[in-house]
Amino acid sequence: MSPETIRDAFRGGVCEQVDLKQEGENRFRVITPFRFEDGDHFGIFLKYESGRWILTDEASTMTHLSYWLNDEELDTGNRQEIIQGSLSVFSVEDRDGELIIPISDNRFGDALFSFVQALTKVTDVSFLSRERASDRHF
Repeated sequence: MSPETIRDAFRGGVCEQVDLKQEGENRFRVITPFRFEDGDHFGIFLKYESGRWILTDEASTMTHLSYWLNDEELDTGNRQEIIQGSLSVFSVEDRDGELIIPISDNRFGDALFSFVQALTKVTDVSFLSRERASDRHF
């Protein structure tokens, strides 16, 4: 199998699973194949707000994490550092638990890719054991 064929299979497999479903004026659900550990899909929405397009999780990621971790575990220590670091790396903003990424220069695909990476990294904190998360030297 040629590299080009494999590349096309990757593109076709992922891109075909990305879709938009309008759910209001200037609000769309972004359907992707990406999921939380429990099988629920990431909640990703495209909105036009304050004169710009953004992707938002409408606070679903942090809500999902709160099913397994209490607020104190999410708001302090290494978990909080990991979350903030992950958001920073991918230019995602935290608006009181709602994660957003602005879309610059109509680069919707790039923004979606970064947003999904950030959501994945953030949800990974649920795998840290209590001992590991409280250890400041890992």
